[in-house]
Amino acid sequence: MFLGEYQHTLDSKGRLILPSAFRERLQEGVVLTIETDRCLSLYPQSDWERMLEGLRELRTTSERERKYARMLLSSAHPDALDRQGRVTLPARLREYADFTRDVTVVGADTRIELWDRERWESYRSEAMEEFAATDSPFELGGL
Repeated sequence: MFLGEYQHTLDSKGRLILPSAFRERLQEGVVLTIETDRCLSLYPQSDWERMLEGLRELRTTSERERKYARMLLSSAHPDALDRQGRVTLPARLREYADFTRDVTVVGADTRIELWDRERWESYRSEAMEEFAATDSPFELGGL
């Protein structure tokens, strides 16, 4: 499980160091792809395999579902962590997410989200306001 928020910086070659707390789970390899909200998702190889199973269940008769699967798969980039715990973000993925230099790495359970720092701060601020005003979807007795 990936949890937390970390601030990192892209180097001149488009490489991003990942938090040390995440690296052990990523040793088998990773797959990077685009995500909604103009961020990127990074999956451990085993979780990417489960994602593929879900994509295969989408209806090919639905234009919306075909587009979603095509964009996700055509943007997918397999990679492996180097000795310093870095992944390389291809230019097309950096462009999609509007990355310049500062990146926020967000633990999102089975995947890691990579956000342009300014976009994340804006998104987080708005989402925190909504979160603070929302009743919990869990009943207290069920936790």
